[in-house]
Amino acid sequence: MSERTFGLALPLHAPLDELVETARTAEALGYRHLWATDDRLQRDVFVVLAAIALATRELQLGPGVTNPFSRRPGLIATAIATLDELSGGRAVLGLGAGGTNHRALGVRREAPVAALAETVALIRALLAGEEVTTKGRVVQAESARLDFTPTRSSIPLYVGARAPRMLELAGELADGVIVGNVASPDGWSYAYERIAAGAARAARGVDDVVLNAWVYCSIAEDSAAALAAIRPMVATSLATSRSALATLGLTLPSQYVERMDERGWSLERDAVAYAGEVVPDETLRWFGLAGTAGECAAALHELLARFPQISQVAIVPAAPAGGTVPDVVRSFMRDVVPLATHPQEVGVQ
Repeated sequence: MSERTFGLALPLHAPLDELVETARTAEALGYRHLWATDDRLQRDVFVVLAAIALATRELQLGPGVTNPFSRRPGLIATAIATLDELSGGRAVLGLGAGGTNHRALGVRREAPVAALAETVALIRALLAGEEVTTKGRVVQAESARLDFTPTRSSIPLYVGARAPRMLELAGELADGVIVGNVASPDGWSYAYERIAAGAARAARGVDDVVLNAWVYCSIAEDSAAALAAIRPMVATSLATSRSALATLGLTLPSQYVERMDERGWSLERDAVAYAGEVVPDETLRWFGLAGTAGECAAALHELLARFPQISQVAIVPAAPAGGTVPDVVRSFMRDVVPLATHPQEVGVQ
């Protein structure tokens, strides 16, 4: 197994200068990769990544994740190739089929597995300098070719997934898989099986796929405050992945369902915050690391002990009341990672 690395997944809520400064802090702390979310109608992910590329030297950078419904696959290829050129070959591409901006854009999410497979094929061909004509189920292109030569003809491509068919597709086609917001070893057990099944279809092993554990994270001396910080995030994930949760061993909380029914399953912030108020603590911990540094370290240690194949861990930081996102970024690397990865060396039995 390759060296395990840690990364940061930034929601683009803060002003641009704050996002850039958080990225600088992450690089100085030893984070190796930085993902920027592509959700709602927030700051443009590729503009933010460009600003971060100019302010850092070593971080691998990419959208985590963008999708072929709100962005045309051909334009995703041009954007990631441009970011790779700007960053000196540090770009990585995270693709998914979800998204929280489809309603606002008037976009319909249809045939997501086919859409991702066709998108992966098109982007790889364009980066390799090919001219592409395709009439897929979702993705079409006619005599498409990049008008410039990319810095690299192949950029690492990750697929973000929780649903079984998407996990299998990631195992079959992607360089890496982002298992989105699953901090539970039991949830990971099912995800790993599906990734392995997809890899087998392509006559390769799971070791050929980089496994990234992507988890919400909030750290505070008061566990309740940390759990409260990730509630809206978890409430959103419950809504966007509800069709896949049963296969992952998770049941939608009944009170949560009642509240989302009241709001028409809207993904607006006030709706998911309202529903998130009644999500049980154990469900919150299924999706993320939240609590004291010691509690977060114990949960992460259990996950990594059960699945040593995980070579990347990326946190989505959420500031507890009275704290900041940079506080969480610092505490995770300084207080949680040493306890989780080398507990005996730091005196923890």
